Amino acid sequence: MATLERDTAVLVLESISGTKARVSVPRTNYELDLLVEGVTDGLEAGKRLRGIVHARALRMHRAAAGGTFIEPVQGTPRIVQGRVLATDTQSNAVLLHAGLPMWVHVPQGQAAADFATGELLNFYVESGTALRRSAADCV
Repeated sequence: MATLERDTAVLVLESISGTKARVSVPRTNYELDLLVEGVTDGLEAGKRLRGIVHARALRMHRAAAGGTFIEPVQGTPRIVQGRVLATDTQSNAVLLHAGLPMWVHVPQGQAAADFATGELLNFYVESGTALRRSAADCV
């Protein structure tokens, strides 16, 4: 999966325990519980970090209204609605903006190629939404 500048989220680390982190999204009320992939050494609460959020959808549906959101506002993401920014047909994933950018892997039986840039999608998320830290994650 190609990395794009627009797929990198800038977050604030609120707390970390092992590989589970609570991060907040600047200029929102979101405090999301994400799994941190890779080394967690050097992460400090209150510091900003950059990374790419990855999730796996259970089934994607086109939405006609409602804006972009992640539910719940605090905790592990369960329901997401966002706009398609890009698709990766090789990885069968779509890049969405839903309060923050995130790559969402499309479930079996659906294809990333079925969705167009700008479409509004809604879906439930499998457990295990993860943050892959970027090489230069300190800002």
